[in-house]
Formats: sequence, structure tokens, C-alpha cells
Amino acid sequence: MKDDNLTNRELVFAYIVRYKREHDGLSPGIREIAAGCHLSQSTVKYHLFMLERDRRIHIEGRARIKVVGGAWDLKGY
Repeated sequence: MKDDNLTNRELVFAYIVRYKREHDGLSPGIREIAAGCHLSQSTVKYHLFMLERDRRIHIEGRARIKVVGGAWDLKGY
């Protein structure tokens, strides 16, 4: 899944959106994101924090990731 033209943060975001599309809106876990993006779990946690800080996602509780603004249509993914 890794594409050299994308940053790790964009890979994580794209993985979340793709996973939610394929699983009726369910959120992936950190392990699933890490495996799918070929990143460490600590790197995924960092990028989730940064995506939330940038208001692209909102993490509810321990397991639910909400994509802010309904940005489900990604160009090139």
C-alpha cells in the first residue's frame, strides 16, 4: 500500500477512509492501520494525533475514528 509520493500521514488518512468504506463505517484499529500502511503502531498513533489536531478526524473513545466533514471522496485513492 505504501506509495512514495504520499506522506505517512496521508497514507494513514487514506487507509482510514478506505477501511470505513469497505466495512460499513466501522473504524480500523491501530494494529490494522499499522499493518495496512507498513508503519509502526507508535508512528500510527502520532499521525492519528496529528490528523485530529488538524481537524481531519475525531477520535471518539478508544476505538471510533470519525472523518470530519465527511471527506469520503479522495482523489487518486
